[in-house]
Amino acid sequence: MINPVHHIKYVTVVTLIVSIFFLISNTSMAEISDPTGWKEAKVQTVSLKDCIEIAYANNLQLVAARNRLGIAEADRIKASFLLPSNPKVISKVGERDGPDGARTTDYMVRLSQEFQVFGQRRKRINVSNKLIERVKFEISDMERDVIAKVKANFYEVLTFLEIVKLREYAENIFERIHSASEERYKAGAISALELNSMKIRYGVARQQHLIADNNYQNSLLDLKLILGKPRDEVLNIQGKLSYEELKISMDDILVSAYKTRPDLKVAEIEKERASKEITLRKAEIVPNPTLSGFFSREERTDDIVGGFVSISIPVWDRKQPELKKARTAKSTASINISNKRLEIQNDVATAYRTFMAAKQGIAIYTEDIMPQVNENLKLNEISYKEGKINFVGFLTVQSDLIETQTTFFQALLSYNKAIINLEAASGVQMKALD
Repeated sequence: MINPVHHIKYVTVVTLIVSIFFLISNTSMAEISDPTGWKEAKVQTVSLKDCIEIAYANNLQLVAARNRLGIAEADRIKASFLLPSNPKVISKVGERDGPDGARTTDYMVRLSQEFQVFGQRRKRINVSNKLIERVKFEISDMERDVIAKVKANFYEVLTFLEIVKLREYAENIFERIHSASEERYKAGAISALELNSMKIRYGVARQQHLIADNNYQNSLLDLKLILGKPRDEVLNIQGKLSYEELKISMDDILVSAYKTRPDLKVAEIEKERASKEITLRKAEIVPNPTLSGFFSREERTDDIVGGFVSISIPVWDRKQPELKKARTAKSTASINISNKRLEIQNDVATAYRTFMAAKQGIAIYTEDIMPQVNENLKLNEISYKEGKINFVGFLTVQSDLIETQTTFFQALLSYNKAIINLEAASGVQMKALD
């Protein structure tokens, strides 16, 4: 059959259009059904410094705490008003019978304004400023806690990631040992007891790998939570695990804590605020006067313009409840200061004792154990190449050395956490951010 050329062109064009439409439709449906197939998830690489900055901006606890600062600032705005209340305007219009019996209309307008005396405005501003200062230190205290959690979670993620790598390597080793043991058992070189022992060790290695991976994932979720990140966002943690010897005395830490701990500052500022509130309440015992001016017009009589001053007499209300409340707040603040100093002493002593124990533990690894582990890794490889040990013996030694490396990372994590606790107890950064 012979088709005309124009018919072939027509069919070709239509087919091309349909094909393009079908391709576009499939592409759109693919993007809807499986967007990850076309666009990879964005991976954010963050360091410890980045994590702290993200927590400052996104942590919900800090965001909520900063909102309290807005409430305190609103109190200062009200305290800064030049006059304590809005002026009052009173107007009256009335009719009455005049002397001649005719109806007359009278008018009266009065304007009143309350004024503050004895420096009440300045004293009220001082009280609100101390409240703002206290809230700022409360926010700083929460930031101290959040930073400690960020650092601890960050080092947990790094540590568990290294442990996952070691556990995965150990599982591969025991898998190879298990396979070799089965071959040797078939050849009659080992007993069933030895084969079962290898199976048990292989199962334990697999279970330890699962535990390590679970610990890593949980620590990563905890870090995302404190950073204010969604759990499905991909985070690539960038950092290094290293041992840095820290030399510091407990007396130095305690002195720094007394100077810089924001929770102690909160109690001290609250005492100052209560003292200023007492001064304010004493000034409020004398009531504020109200100045009034009026204009009155009565028909067939003269207009009247005048004014007067009104003030309540402080016979019953002499601000006794407010003064008692302020004095109680000051007394409570003094108690809280003493209690907080005792808490700081306990925090520093506990953190320092934990730090010294962790420091001694990591020193054993860095000075005595890890150099031997690194040397044994080389010797084990040399011995295997020279035929002094068989393949199973080589893998077994490797596994033991991996276990030692795992405990080293755990000791290093304990040491880093101890430094973080010291920083939180003293309120001073002791280790540089990576």
